[in-house]
Amino acid sequence: MKDTTTLFPHETLNLGEINLYHPEGTFTPSSASHIALRAIAGNQSLLAGAGIDWGTGSGCLAILAARIPAVEEVIGLDISESSIQVARRNAQTNSVDNKVRFMVSDSYQPFADAQRRTLDTFRGRTDFLLSNPPFSDDDDGFNYRRVVLRGAKDFLRTEGVVFLNVAYHYGAERIARLTTDVPGYAAGGVLATTAWVPYDLSLPDYLHYLKNYAVEEEKGGSEYYFKHHESPHSVLNARAALGVFRETGKSPLTMWQSHLYVRQTDP
Repeated sequence: MKDTTTLFPHETLNLGEINLYHPEGTFTPSSASHIALRAIAGNQSLLAGAGIDWGTGSGCLAILAARIPAVEEVIGLDISESSIQVARRNAQTNSVDNKVRFMVSDSYQPFADAQRRTLDTFRGRTDFLLSNPPFSDDDDGFNYRRVVLRGAKDFLRTEGVVFLNVAYHYGAERIARLTTDVPGYAAGGVLATTAWVPYDLSLPDYLHYLKNYAVEEEKGGSEYYFKHHESPHSVLNARAALGVFRETGKSPLTMWQSHLYVRQTDP
């Protein structure tokens, strides 16, 4: 069925089969979601204790993390009430509802007073945070990643970890600057990555994002990095990638990646 996704045991390693329901109007797991899931499955030794899933959507990251025996509890946050309802259903379906709670929340601010108090109990004792943030409009598309790390500082213990999706095309300069933009973290490298895959511009959202990237470059912002569809050794910035697409109808290449950040003592 098109409104369900199954993760098979070979994808989750020893964490078993995961079945996810995502009806129309809620977030469907994407290529970026799958690389975030692969990061969790492939780096289970980094995840234990209490965690937060920022922008949980259908709950897939929180649910997979909750299957790890050393993980005790996960709170999933999302601004969409319909997504939270679906996430709760998915937690029950996958028998982790005793370890996962979901809250309708604007970033780290749950709307319900009782849930806000519950999340407050995670301050300073959270062991890990998971996030596959969306593109952010009206900036360089990267700002939600800054928001995630900035807000997580109030919750993570020292040496707590963040699994953060950061696609290759955001560019090495912008990615490296993240720990300067938000001090208090050490970058731990790439946890999981795809090979070079099309940044599918037949999808209206992706085309919109690329146009925004090109505008950001025109304003003097750091360049984005794609590869040419016929020549992976040829680097394209956003403006060039958009030009190639308009001329040929071919999408540029990118890599979907999950990166590790480790909470440090504030300077």
